[in-house]
Amino acid sequence: GEVTSHQDSTFLYTTPRQTCIGLWLALDDATMDNGCLWVRPGSHKEGLRRQFVRNPKHFGNSLSYNNGGEEEEGDPDAPQMIFRQLDNNPKNEKVTWEGALPKDSLPGPQCTGLYDAGFVPVPCKAGDLLAFVGQLDHLSLPNSSNESRHTFQLHCV
Repeated sequence: GEVTSHQDSTFLYTTPRQTCIGLWLALDDATMDNGCLWVRPGSHKEGLRRQFVRNPKHFGNSLSYNNGGEEEEGDPDAPQMIFRQLDNNPKNEKVTWEGALPKDSLPGPQCTGLYDAGFVPVPCKAGDLLAFVGQLDHLSLPNSSNESRHTFQLHCV
């Protein structure tokens, strides 16, 4: 299946500044038909849109170091992890597809919604290595071919 639009630093958040670098090694040729990577050039300058964090509703105050020694029970039915919106840049308001695909992205290979949203495909050959900062908005579409598209991915912080 597809990997929806995201920024790697959402999941690998660092302070005082974002330091995540993604390395994407193509083990097979990555084409428009078998689900190559798509990136949105310049999106790394817009800032991080959200952060994946532990949910205090699930964990109670066990995540706090200032609870005075009294444990407040969390709700085990609440999700353990949630997304926290980060509003550090007004340019992020134009991103209406967070955690999804832009409207009219499928079916490929037309992908008009991706082009309209500013994404460009990055087909590459087996052995090619793509490196990009964690704030870069990227995704991949489902493999609609009979060809495999394996990758090795490494994220460094």
